[in-house]
Amino acid sequence: MRRRWTSRVAVAVGLLGVVLLVLQVAGFDPVPARVVLIGAVCAAATWVTLDVLVDAGPGWEVDVAPAVPEPSADTRLATYRRMLDSHRQGAGDDPAVRDALARLARRSLAHRHHLAWDDPAAGQHVHPDLRTLLGAQRPLRPAEIERCLHHIEEI
Repeated sequence: MRRRWTSRVAVAVGLLGVVLLVLQVAGFDPVPARVVLIGAVCAAATWVTLDVLVDAGPGWEVDVAPAVPEPSADTRLATYRRMLDSHRQGAGDDPAVRDALARLARRSLAHRHHLAWDDPAAGQHVHPDLRTLLGAQRPLRPAEIERCLHHIEEI
């Protein structure tokens, strides 16, 4: 910005010197104060016109919203992640994981097929292994949790 203004002032002073020299050589008797004042007004008008009319063009920065929010932004996902971590580290039976998987399976069945879990027609969409794993009264191993999630995705 400063470089642009210094170059503008240098060009204006140079043109003003040329105009004064031409007027002297041509035989006119110019008053330097008036010539400087007219030159300053013309230079200022030119600079304002250039600054206003010259389009800088579109910016190249594009704001792109992330397609998937951060994992910490989804509270349900964070809750399920904490639940799975505590289940994996715990030694006793934790029914919270099994209950969460059952809720997820019921919600998927209701959302995709408009069926209740106990509906006889739900047997066509729910894998028998999923019903067995969700009915187990022991801690689920990571491989079993993975199978449950796979079967829930297939609903």
